[in-house]
Amino acid sequence: MPVLFALTMFVGATLLFVVQPMFARMALPLLGGSPAVWNTAVLFYQAALLAGYGYAHLTTRWLGVRRQAALHAALLLLPLLVLPIGVPEGWRPPAEETPVWWFLGLLAVAVGLPFFVVATTSPLLQAWVVRTRHRMAADPYPLYAASNVGSIVALLAYPTFVEPTLSLAAQSQVWAAGYVVLALLTFGCAWVVWRSNGDRRLAEALGRPAVPLSVARRARWVLLAFAPSSLMLSVTTYLSTNIAPIPLLWTLPLALYLLTFVLTFSGEVFPHAGMVRALPIVLLLLTVVLAAQATAPLELLMPLHLLVFFVAAMVCHGELARDRPPPEQLTEFYLWLSVGGVLGGLFNAIVAPLLFTTVVEYPLVLVLVCLLLPASDRRPAADEEQAPAPPEEDAHPAGRPSLVAGRWLDVALPLGLGLLTAGLVLAGQRVGRGGGPA
Repeated sequence: MPVLFALTMFVGATLLFVVQPMFARMALPLLGGSPAVWNTAVLFYQAALLAGYGYAHLTTRWLGVRRQAALHAALLLLPLLVLPIGVPEGWRPPAEETPVWWFLGLLAVAVGLPFFVVATTSPLLQAWVVRTRHRMAADPYPLYAASNVGSIVALLAYPTFVEPTLSLAAQSQVWAAGYVVLALLTFGCAWVVWRSNGDRRLAEALGRPAVPLSVARRARWVLLAFAPSSLMLSVTTYLSTNIAPIPLLWTLPLALYLLTFVLTFSGEVFPHAGMVRALPIVLLLLTVVLAAQATAPLELLMPLHLLVFFVAAMVCHGELARDRPPPEQLTEFYLWLSVGGVLGGLFNAIVAPLLFTTVVEYPLVLVLVCLLLPASDRRPAADEEQAPAPPEEDAHPAGRPSLVAGRWLDVALPLGLGLLTAGLVLAGQRVGRGGGPA
């Protein structure tokens, strides 16, 4: 059973992240490839994802498994009426107005229904697992990692295999065939849950006492989801406008964003405390670079920006993974994560361009990430494990060297890293100036 559910979620996530670059290629001749177009598309996809998660949450709470399965079976058939995906006839962007709202309308008409239905797959199937007798019902969250693996595979396969091999018309036909496969797999999952007496299992789960979700906890989920979402778009915009306008550059931050979900929700592959402690160090390096307004050398600056984004996303998503609620509250958890993602896209695509003339949202969100750092992980674990010395021992000179050394490191380490970064930036700028024509 876990294989069937994981495969279905993998196929659903693959479809979600193939249709995004595929439709972007379809709309590219109409709009161009500016960062604003990409940010608008991300906002739409995050809003559609929120709608899908909301559907999964509400139908899970209000309907039994049989009624929910019947409703979802009917919903799965609706996109067949609008497939294959393409730009409708007669759609042309306005010549004198900003195309943001026009592009959102185009996305809603051409992609909205299929994307919404596929977006329901991950939270809905995890909620169905909770209704089974399988041992994974106690912790279905690792399936979320399987979903994000599918997203990464699709994201990397599109520019390397799909786009060079297939025409846009063929891509759309293959995507429609993949959707039919997803529908059949979802029907199979529904049948498994139906046989597992899912309504009784869910009633038992909902009947168990659960810790009430406070407003503060929900708000923290939203902020922890908002920060990486906004930061992903900020990094993409900053690199495209200030460093180098590289084609398909947006795939790198998005792939790292998805990878952090895989790493944090499938277990602590990288120790979370280590990521928390690494964040101030890499942020210090980036702060010096931003203050110097350095744009070269590319081979040093681009990896630094992506590294900081990766560590920040690992910290935020790691906090979410550590604070995930019991399985019976799973769909609400994903709903609030989706709210944070939508707010991040809304902030970068709509609000920031109206308020700022440069990419000010980038350092602002980095500050927010620092504010979201867990208080218990601000200091090294050694400080937590060592009990305070008694007064008579604390007064002894032999007990002070480690304390004095720790204080010196608090100053020397950031200062040394800052000087190293400043030196690298100045050297890079000098090399860049010296590499021009004599």
